[in-house]
Amino acid sequence: MNKSLPAACLLLVAASAAIAQTRDHAPVALPYAGRMTQGRGESWNYARPNLDLSKYRDLIIDETVVYRGADAQFEDIDQSDRNRFASITTKALRDELGKAFPIVTRPGAATARLKMTLLGAEKTRGGVATATRVTPIGFAMNAVKSLAGKDGAFTGSVLYAVELSDARTGQLQMAAIRRVSPDALDVPATLSTTETVKAVAESSAKRIRERLERAMSR
Repeated sequence: MNKSLPAACLLLVAASAAIAQTRDHAPVALPYAGRMTQGRGESWNYARPNLDLSKYRDLIIDETVVYRGADAQFEDIDQSDRNRFASITTKALRDELGKAFPIVTRPGAATARLKMTLLGAEKTRGGVATATRVTPIGFAMNAVKSLAGKDGAFTGSVLYAVELSDARTGQLQMAAIRRVSPDALDVPATLSTTETVKAVAESSAKRIRERLERAMSR
């Protein structure tokens, strides 16, 4: 992200089409947005220079928060549903990461703090999305998409930021922004937007656990 962009330009970008926002820049209200570099598409990353996570042994997992910046991407999803999706995400993180790390509430010398922020969500067209999986032609098309790692038809997605910091000093260690959809052949995830969010939360929590296990030498 270009830190020298004038405020007027930032406002213009924030008001542009939702799909363009994270393709052009990280969400402007994230405190670490200016430190992130873009990967493929709507993928943004930050890692502290000489990052070493091997000293951490346990985790504090904060409650997932709902992004309130002007460039949030929640379409017509109301605030109560956004809050519910945040709770679903917190539970998935604690359940999955608790398999590998002690989950604590107070910082210690070897404690990292993990925080997820929901930046946006696209609705799933329940019924229509399911129908495309259960017909022979639809199943075949979505099987091809699944093998290619592509999104399934009519299924929504979740856009989130995850950050890991030192629990005692607050120093940011790493952060990432991702838009994630369920696997194209995940039929339960097509039933509703809530089921889509659950599937994304669980798969994302698993990926985070696996990466932290490697980085923290578990």
